[in-house]
Parts: sequence; structure tokens; C-alpha cells
Amino acid sequence: MTDPRQFYTERVPQQFNAALKDQEALGDVGRRVLDDMKAVNATIRVEVAGESFFLNIAQGHMTSGNTPDHPPFLTLVQDRAAFERLAAEAGDSAMALLGGLTGLAGEMRLTRTRIDNLGMAKGSIRFEVEGDNGFSLITHFGDDPIPDQPDASITVAADVYQKLRAGNVDPPQAFLDGKIKVDGDMQLTMQFALAAVAPD
Repeated sequence: MTDPRQFYTERVPQQFNAALKDQEALGDVGRRVLDDMKAVNATIRVEVAGESFFLNIAQGHMTSGNTPDHPPFLTLVQDRAAFERLAAEAGDSAMALLGGLTGLAGEMRLTRTRIDNLGMAKGSIRFEVEGDNGFSLITHFGDDPIPDQPDASITVAADVYQKLRAGNVDPPQAFLDGKIKVDGDMQLTMQFALAAVAPD
């Protein structure tokens, strides 16, 4: 079993900061995106089975803390089963988990522009993967209390989820084909999806 504290206080910040260094290594080619990454000053809250972790980002560099440096713009709520599944699939890119929810293969860079776009979304989305090895998690936008019931839900079959994570399926087409089921606040889910997949 994976230790959530070690995962979110050590592994996620290390991988997040490694992505920043990789962007720096691109030199002038990646300068615009790098500047946008370094403009980030924000906090992400993660809750695993009732235990909270705060990922504080200052000038693009992530550290973990017992308290938030900023009102969290994003909270991820997972039970233990969902955490174990996501941690096992994180590989070398824990931040790819967020991208995988919207069909963005690989690393999802947190830039100032993306955070500003995500900041326009307010509410909670429940993401569920169906099947014997399925799981669910809550993604909450904003620093207001998380409601008992999500504002929207996104449901996919296990095989569709894997294709989304691999970037082998077009999310809008999968939605039109009925492979991605959306219930509730459609505007909220669209805000999340558009902010996540928008070009860096």
C-alpha cells in the first residue's frame, strides 16, 4: 500500500518541480510557458480518507505544508481505494492524473493562465470510472465548503478511462458517442474540460 502522506508531501512536489526544471531546460523555446508556470502562486488541497494535504506553489515551485499559503483554488477528494488506484497509475507524472480526467495525455502544466481559467469554475464534479476495478473522486473548484452532493458528475467505463489517459480518444467525440456520461451542471464540466485541455 502507498502512504498518502509520502505521496503528496514528497512525490508530487518532486515530480511537479522536475517538470519545471524540464521546462527551464528548453531555453528560449519554452520561455513563454516557463514564465507562465513561474507566475503561479496558489494552493491545491488534497483530501484522502479525511486527511488533508496542502500543496503550496510559489513562483512555480511546489512545497507541501500543513496549512495553505493561499485559499485553495482546487481540492481533490479521494477515498483510500481511489487514492491507491491513482497513485499506482501516476508513474513519473502525478500531475498527469488531472489531465487524464479530461483526455489530456501526459503532464498537465499548471500555468497562471490555466489557473485563472480554472478559477472561473465554481462547484464540485464527481468523476467515476465504472467496473470491478472502478473508482470515484471529487474535484472541487474554489475555497468554499465542499457540498454533500456534487454539482455535476462525469462517468466513463474503465476502457474509455484508459484511452482518455493515453490520449487515444477525442473527448468531445466520446461525449457525443455516449462514452462519457455527464449529469448535472454542464457549464461547470465544460469550464473544467476547456481549462484543462487549452494549449499552454
